[in-house]
Amino acid sequence: MGWTFAVCVLIGAVCALRMPILVFAIVAFIVMAVYAAMSYAAGSTAWQAIGWGFLFAALLEAGYVVSYWLLYFFYSRRPAGKRETASRKVQSRYSAD
Repeated sequence: MGWTFAVCVLIGAVCALRMPILVFAIVAFIVMAVYAAMSYAAGSTAWQAIGWGFLFAALLEAGYVVSYWLLYFFYSRRPAGKRETASRKVQSRYSAD
């Protein structure tokens, strides 16, 4: 079962690279519904099927969120000292007061 959880998180993390969050949320909902239906058809109780479906959808979303946070911190939030805004480089003939 641990490998299943790890694969769910990994799939969510890979999807964060190219898939918008709304599309991914719809995909996670579909995965949850299909897993719950298949599990219920296989003989699990309705509460177990729904619970495991929610767990797998939550793991997919957790992988997406963690990967999205990593991308945000590594690519969007670079140190401010290395970049300089264009407004500082603009020379004006008027004083700044």
